Amino acid sequence: MTVVAFEGPAGAGKTYRLMESLSEALRERPLVDHERVMALTFMHGSRRRLDARLRDVDDLSGRFAAMTLDSFAWRVTQRWQRLARHLGHQMPGENEYERTCRLAAVLLERDDVRRWVTLTYPYILVDEAQDLSAERSAMIAALAQSGTILLAYDEFQCLNTALLPIAIEGWIREHCEPVILEGCRRTEDAELIEAAIAVREGRAVNPDGQRFKVVATPGHVNYRATFVANAIAWRNGGSVAVLTPSRQGGFADDAVRRVGEGPVGQRQNGPYRIRWESSDAQDGDALWDNLGIAGRCTADEALAAMAAHRRKPAVRTLRDWVKRQRSTQGVEQFSGDDLRRQLGQALSVRRRYGQRADAEFTAMTIQQAKNREFDHVIVLWPYNVPNDDEQKRRLLYNAITRAKRSCRVLVQSEDMLSAPPFSP
Repeated sequence: MTVVAFEGPAGAGKTYRLMESLSEALRERPLVDHERVMALTFMHGSRRRLDARLRDVDDLSGRFAAMTLDSFAWRVTQRWQRLARHLGHQMPGENEYERTCRLAAVLLERDDVRRWVTLTYPYILVDEAQDLSAERSAMIAALAQSGTILLAYDEFQCLNTALLPIAIEGWIREHCEPVILEGCRRTEDAELIEAAIAVREGRAVNPDGQRFKVVATPGHVNYRATFVANAIAWRNGGSVAVLTPSRQGGFADDAVRRVGEGPVGQRQNGPYRIRWESSDAQDGDALWDNLGIAGRCTADEALAAMAAHRRKPAVRTLRDWVKRQRSTQGVEQFSGDDLRRQLGQALSVRRRYGQRADAEFTAMTIQQAKNREFDHVIVLWPYNVPNDDEQKRRLLYNAITRAKRSCRVLVQSEDMLSAPPFSP
């Protein structure tokens, strides 16, 4: 068993060190003809980043596979489903991710299953390991018995309170001494670095810097919209992300809407069209409503409903699925639930594996911004952030560390500045 782990704050170079360690390992023990490197992570944004980084590793020449733990678990359970049934396990459904990972972890404890993986993938990279649930962490623990694991994590960047304390940390410390990384490679701006460190350590932030500011914007929406429009107008180029820990209550949405409607404030900056990134569920609900399919329908009725929306890639995928079900299995009746589920899967696959076309000005939740970087970040911080001081610090820290050049935080009231995450 060989386990190498890197621990450090956002921007400390954990992924860089993973690639550096992989290069060193490949020089000492190169891949043979049938071998490849496997890179695993929980979120697709991290998977895309790993894919890009691995393309630059010397002597790898594309001989790698970057995938999510859920995708890998599905492959394991499908390949060994006869063994799973023989052992008395029921096969999980396609969207039962936790059950799939739990079963995969059980299967990977068996020598024959584990060898099936490590004979092809002797080196396994795991990035953003703080996001792994107990089931997914158990998969890594099983794989480590037969392969080389190179792993990176930062407990403070876990935003899912249900995962705390993170499952994999205890296992890591039992099997290796993590390499502690410090510093920040993402930005050289001292104000951004100091603000992130202060939030992480629970200290008061300096609210009145040049590149990092915290401003109370109570009252009319025009007030905070002016700050947003001015930050965009005076940014001196570069991408802009408007981030918020919560869209409830309209504090963030109203400001984004107002900035897009027309000039605002004394300087009359704007309008700027800021695009909200939607989730698979939101896109699916809107598209499903447009299709107008309710209850059961025939194949012809489903295809007719999709005809007006056939230019949308997800609808084309759904249409092809209906045609395939009819031609290969003779299915003529479909339930609305089945069609809605297939539409959701089509949207998910397209979002996860397609190329993201980043808008110049975009808005999203802090959770959606994980594993991404922007030149400028504007944080809209409303009243209704979860009443947990530690979680507030984690959220603000993850927002600040997305920025490379500047960060503005607009809070809903003055009294919030004297409470966490802005003050102890």
